[in-house]
Amino acid sequence: MTTRDDTATSATSAVPDLVQELLTRLLGVAGREDSLVGKIAVEVARDIIEERVDPGADLNSFELAKRFGTSRTPVREALLLLEKQGMVEVPPRRRPRATTFSPKVIAEIYELRGELYALVSQHLVAKAHNLSTLDQRFAAMGEAASRGDHEGYFWQLVLFQEESCVLADNDTLKQTIDTLGLRVLHLRHLGMARGWQLDRSLADHERLMQAFHERDTELAAALNRTMARNALAGLMALFVDDRFVRRP
Repeated sequence: MTTRDDTATSATSAVPDLVQELLTRLLGVAGREDSLVGKIAVEVARDIIEERVDPGADLNSFELAKRFGTSRTPVREALLLLEKQGMVEVPPRRRPRATTFSPKVIAEIYELRGELYALVSQHLVAKAHNLSTLDQRFAAMGEAASRGDHEGYFWQLVLFQEESCVLADNDTLKQTIDTLGLRVLHLRHLGMARGWQLDRSLADHERLMQAFHERDTELAAALNRTMARNALAGLMALFVDDRFVRRP
């Protein structure tokens, strides 16, 4: 018999492949992930998302070329891909750098995100009659939370929301969410790394799953809007006089 723990462990073991697949899709390098440009783009994107590169930090093409054992040309191409996705800024006559965000832009992104996931909830409740795959994702979130694994929980939550979009079965809605994808991942990690409460997040998503199972469209939509507002409030605390301040 398969238990909840067995399901969560199985889902957790698949995370690296699923994260790789997600990042290659959002970067537009699906089918090119084995190419040097695709590999560099995915790895640098993950470095930025997981904060091994700080917002606004320089991305030295010489050091990156050395790291990947290549010339600067593939590195430049990869950085241009990341620029198109809003992850990297390439100022004239200056080194590329990891993108910085203003409070205004973050507020706009999170307002939109809350409304988009409210729509996801509405479509999911209307169309998805089998929630077993989403139950598995939620179980994996719980398993990561029980270990105190913030990084693992972060990616399990990302995959939970990916599966929600799949079950909502609205291609235009999914494509719209994808346009925010990498920037939202970066912002969510910034917030998580500074005091994200796993127990609160897990409890919020447990209520969301209950609303999905009870086919309560209004509650599910309201929960998604509320979670986006709460996340935005945490991110705003990272700014002093509209300037991002890295906090421990």
